[in-house]
Amino acid sequence: MSSAAVVKSAASAYRADLAGHRDQFGAFDHAWITLATLLEHAALVPVDHREELLRDAIELAREIVGETELHRLGAREFQNRDRTPAEAIVLAADAIHAAGALNLAAVLFDALAAADTSLNVVQRGRILYYRARVALKQGEIDEALFRYRQVETSGRDARRAELVVRGLLGMGAVAQMRGNYPQLARRARRAAALAERAGLVRLASQARAGLMIEAANAHRFDEALVHAWYVYEASTGDAVDEGEILSNIGQLLLEAGHVHGARAAFASVVSRALPVRILLPALGGLAISSGASDDVSTLDWAVREIERIEEMAAPRYPVAEALLECATALAGQGRPADAERCRKRALKLAVTHGFHEVAYKADAPDPSAIACAATATHAFRNRSADIAREVVGMEPKRLPSHVAMATASY
Repeated sequence: MSSAAVVKSAASAYRADLAGHRDQFGAFDHAWITLATLLEHAALVPVDHREELLRDAIELAREIVGETELHRLGAREFQNRDRTPAEAIVLAADAIHAAGALNLAAVLFDALAAADTSLNVVQRGRILYYRARVALKQGEIDEALFRYRQVETSGRDARRAELVVRGLLGMGAVAQMRGNYPQLARRARRAAALAERAGLVRLASQARAGLMIEAANAHRFDEALVHAWYVYEASTGDAVDEGEILSNIGQLLLEAGHVHGARAAFASVVSRALPVRILLPALGGLAISSGASDDVSTLDWAVREIERIEEMAAPRYPVAEALLECATALAGQGRPADAERCRKRALKLAVTHGFHEVAYKADAPDPSAIACAATATHAFRNRSADIAREVVGMEPKRLPSHVAMATASY
């Protein structure tokens, strides 16, 4: 068994998550704590007394996620396989994880696994997989790897492809975090092949995303773009997934030196109603690509939108990163005063909330020292050239007055 420390109290977990935050996470914080407390109690009482507590927890989780999102996320994550009413709690806990309340999400996953004895091997494996993602984000890399291996092993033992794929994807994520890109590629290739054979559309896309990351890291931009486009086409119909991969495509094109294509991708993303966690990186990318392509009006619009979002109850880390990208773009345009304003705002957020990497970058004497768009343009060939042209054609004729922030869970 793992020896990693686990925060067992919902209240203490929430307090730990709230440390360093000026405000609560959102409108459902009290409901989050209530949900975790219900599950804690359900895990402690005798099995024959748990049904009512679990039923109440499921109903509360449905309210937290919302019926529309519950339907969308359930169909996306699980298709029509091994469904259970308790998946509402899984999705609520993963939304809490996405919001940054990692300790509370961990309590929820652990308590659900202990409380609900009706779950089958696949449903339990899913909980273990999501719990491992929390551990990885908390920096507990060995703990996450331990859990991912358990998921993969249980899948092999039970001959359930979904769990094998999830375990491989998780172990690939650990390899990426450790900088072992060859190992990421091996695990992503195995996961992609198995997921595609089993018809696991969402998981196959995640595996292809891993292959995209590895190829881009090796500057095999043609291969990376083909993988990225596979993910984009597989996400058609899911606005959040579409926006997320299109933003990744923008970043890929930016790294390949295709600033016009990157600007088109980012502009397409910020013209859609999406969660702020997707919009902020896209706005930062739009600032960089607009500055690199001398599109001053779009650069200024992106800066204004990021500063406007900063005044709202938005996640602080992506705001700080986006402001830093604005500083880079403005410095590249020869506007030192504007660049310094954005740099100082990014630095203040980083220092206040302990974002050490952002603080290190923002503390550079000159924002132009921060890496900007690639100067050498990669020549795409064959299929990747067609994709790059298609992305350029996605650029909207005009940007909206303001970005539209959707309330999707994640």
